[in-house]
Amino acid sequence: MAKKFYELNPKERLDQLALPTELTNRFLAQQDTKRQNLIENYLTDFALPEGIIKNLVLDEQLYQVPLVVEEPSVVAAANNGARMFALGGGFRSVGTGRALLTGQILFDQVDVADVQAFVNDHRQEIEAAAQAAKPSLYQRGGGLQDLVLRELPGRRASLDLVVDTDQAMGANAVNTILEAVKALFMPYQEQILGAILSNAGDHSLVSVSGRVPVMAVGGWAMAKRIVALSEFAKVDPKRAVTENKGVFNGLSAAVLALGNDWRAVEAAGHAYASRDGQYRSLTQWRLEDDQEFLVGELTLPLNIGTVGGALASLQTAQDNFAILGQPDADRTKKILLAVGLSSNLAALKAVAGAGIQAGHMKMQARTLAVQVGAKAEEVAALAAVLAQTTINETTAKRLLGEMRQNGSKD
Repeated sequence: MAKKFYELNPKERLDQLALPTELTNRFLAQQDTKRQNLIENYLTDFALPEGIIKNLVLDEQLYQVPLVVEEPSVVAAANNGARMFALGGGFRSVGTGRALLTGQILFDQVDVADVQAFVNDHRQEIEAAAQAAKPSLYQRGGGLQDLVLRELPGRRASLDLVVDTDQAMGANAVNTILEAVKALFMPYQEQILGAILSNAGDHSLVSVSGRVPVMAVGGWAMAKRIVALSEFAKVDPKRAVTENKGVFNGLSAAVLALGNDWRAVEAAGHAYASRDGQYRSLTQWRLEDDQEFLVGELTLPLNIGTVGGALASLQTAQDNFAILGQPDADRTKKILLAVGLSSNLAALKAVAGAGIQAGHMKMQARTLAVQVGAKAEEVAALAAVLAQTTINETTAKRLLGEMRQNGSKD
């Protein structure tokens, strides 16, 4: 009997796809036997550039933060934002964020009062089942912290299990606990639609703030424009979407570099941005101290892990944690928020000033130089010329040809 596609090894899958020889050979050359079992239907590894924020100051401590991203301007913007915040003393964190993740058992067409009575009568059994499902989590000080039944429209209900996941992101741990607890609800098996974690993260809010001397952003008038631009995103969802994307430019690049789930982080962030019924920007900006300082704040629900998950299988992610200094989960979350606020400041300053396009085009010129075949020693010169003219592939190829021709004459 023929193997199913997922049962084939990576080379056999490529052979079955019947790709051009040149493409197949490139995919083969980029395969990694250590990673071929991490995902279904593995073909090859897809590489993205990794850069770094050189000096990010948080609670008077200096961090070097790796970023993995394909967008040219993200690393430059995050560094610029972190530099401006450092001039005001860097970032400050608030409190200690707990690693709390919620799991849901979803009931449909039930008498909610009846389910609540069942939960009350069997609470000890539920707590025991949760502990038996993940004893190692309890040994590390984590485990089930709260149990809440929420009534929803249409005779629906959600039993929310709030779990302390310690240093792990905890998705697998929470789902394991959910399955064990769900088995106790025998009278309601037909009404249970499923049991699954929630990425909302509303029990795991983290906050950082920082201040920037107004002169660092170009003076009082520019600082005032930045505040006004941020406030615009509080009333216009279309602007808020783009402003929040700017936050996640840097934040998600750091999450990815650390082997964590950037999709879950962004989903929770966007949900939090809509918490009052309208989508709004996530950051807060104001002028303080007789308007000498521009102050920014960012609060987000954030669930990430420093152990387990994909991180345990990705050596580069482990190496990036080493670059970061091996912080615990709480400290890592605050570093990530500082990166997001740095990216936000750089974007706001660009939009309120000369416009975002000027900086983007400088970075795009360098990317285009690489795209048209410029050698490493030619990229900077070609990008500099491109930045002064129309940036497109035809122009880039022509200028590269002229550079080489002029060089051969010298």
